[in-house]
Amino acid sequence: MSFIPTPEQAQALDLFDTGDRLVIEAGAGTGKTATLTLLAKEVPDKTVKYVAFNRAIVEEARRKLPRYNSTADTAHSLAYQAVGRRYDHRLQRSGRMRSEEIAGILKIDPIDLTTTFGHRHLQARFLAGLVMRAVTVFCQTADPEPGLQHIPRVENIDYAHRDDNNREVAAHILPKVRKAWKDLCDRNGKLQYRHDHYLKAWALTKPYIFADVILFDEAQDASDVMLGVVTGQDHAQLIFCGDSQQQIYAWNGAVNALGKIDGAHRTFLSQSFRFGPALADEANRVLEWLDADMRLTGTPSIPSRVGILDQAPVVLCRTNAMAVSECVDLLDDGKKVALVGGAKEILNFAWAAKTLKDGKRTSHPELACFRNWHEVLDFVDEDAQGVELKALVDLIDRFSPSLLTTMLRELTDDERAAEVVVSTAHKSKGREWPEVRLAADFPGDHVDEVPDLEPEELRLLYVAVTRAQLVLDHRRVALFHTTSTKAVPTHV
Repeated sequence: MSFIPTPEQAQALDLFDTGDRLVIEAGAGTGKTATLTLLAKEVPDKTVKYVAFNRAIVEEARRKLPRYNSTADTAHSLAYQAVGRRYDHRLQRSGRMRSEEIAGILKIDPIDLTTTFGHRHLQARFLAGLVMRAVTVFCQTADPEPGLQHIPRVENIDYAHRDDNNREVAAHILPKVRKAWKDLCDRNGKLQYRHDHYLKAWALTKPYIFADVILFDEAQDASDVMLGVVTGQDHAQLIFCGDSQQQIYAWNGAVNALGKIDGAHRTFLSQSFRFGPALADEANRVLEWLDADMRLTGTPSIPSRVGILDQAPVVLCRTNAMAVSECVDLLDDGKKVALVGGAKEILNFAWAAKTLKDGKRTSHPELACFRNWHEVLDFVDEDAQGVELKALVDLIDRFSPSLLTTMLRELTDDERAAEVVVSTAHKSKGREWPEVRLAADFPGDHVDEVPDLEPEELRLLYVAVTRAQLVLDHRRVALFHTTSTKAVPTHV
C-alpha cells in the first residue's frame, strides 16, 4: 500500500470487504480515483472492471489501477466492441439530415389541430424532428421499446389544463418513432446513425460484463440506459462512485445513479486534498444552497485563499459564448490563449456558416443538409432537433463568422504554452489549476435568486469553484457577494 488511508477511505474499504454493493459519495478533490485503486488492490485474485462515461477519466484510471487485475473502459467502448462495430459504416457516413428527408423516409403525414390560439397545422418536418427527439430520449432510458412517454411535449397546442392535442400528436407519431428505431437497428438503414444508438442496442441485449467487481465511476452522470446495464450484473460486486453535486448533464439524460441505488452501503469522502479551508468554505456555501448532504473539509496545509487575480492564468465560464468572448478580449490584450477542448470545432462551424451566409452549400456534416443560413436559423428555432446546434448558431449570430475565424485562429492548442487557459465549467470537470477566475456569466444578481435558481445552475457553479487549488477569484459572480449564508459545517 503506497499511502495511509484516511478514516473515510478506511471505512469505504471495510464496507467493500463485506462483498455487498457500495455507494461512495466523493466530493471534489477527495481522492476518488485513489480510493477506487485501493479497493482494486484489496482483491488481487479477482477481476475488476472500471466503467465511466468520460474517456479522459477512463484513461486516468488505466494509469492508476493495478494492471494485474483491472481494466477500464467507457460505456460506449464496451458497447462498440459488442455491437457498434457492425454499424461502423453508418457512423462514417452519418451527417445531419434535414427533417424533410426524415419525414420522407418515415412517411410522416402532417396533422391539423384546433388549439387555444386557433387552427394549428403541424408540418411533417416538424413532426419528424419530434420523432428523432423521441428516439434520443428512448435511447437514454432503460425502457425496452419506444413509447408515448418518450415523445416531447409540444407547447401552446392545448387548452388550459388539458392534454388532448398532445395525446393526439403522440399517438400520431408513435408508430413513426418505432419505425425510426427499427431503421436504426438495421445495418442497412437510412437515418443518421449516432453512438448512443449502438449503446442502446447493446443494453437491450442484456449484456454480461466479465468481472468479479465493477467500479462504476462518475455515476452522477449516468443515464438510465447505462445504469440498467450495470445494475443488471448480478454476478459482480457493484461499486458506484461519484459526486451528486457534480451532476451537470441532466440535459443529456443524466439521472444521478448515486441516488437511485437501493439496498447498498453508503459512505462519504469529504476530505479534499485539492485545496485548503478557505476554498472549502466557498464550496460549502454552494453546497448549502443546494441543500446537499455533504460538506467538504479543506487540507489545512494548503494555503488557499479567495482574492483578486489581476492576471488569472485560468478563466472558467458558464457558457460557450462567454468563453469565446473572454478569448477575444484576452487576444486583444496580446495574451497567448488556449481554449480547453480547442477551437477546431467552432472554427470549422464558423467557416461553414460563412459559406452558407455567402449563398453557397457546405460539406460540414452538421450543415451540409441546409441550403442557406436562414434554413439553419429556422431549424434551431422551430425543429425539435434544433437544440443540438443552438449553442454554435448563437455564437455565430453573436460574433459573426469572420470575427470568430480571425480571432480563434490565433489560439494555441498547447495549454502549457498559453498565458491564459479559458474553459467552460462543463469542460473543466475533472480538472484542477492553482489559480482560477470565474467569469461574470454565472447566475445570481440579488439575494432572492438563490431559491429560484435551477439546481443544475448551482451544481455547475460548484464544479467551477472547486477547480481552484490555491486562489479563487469570484468577484464577478454576484451570488457570492449579495447572498448572506449561515455558518457552514465542514464535515459530513
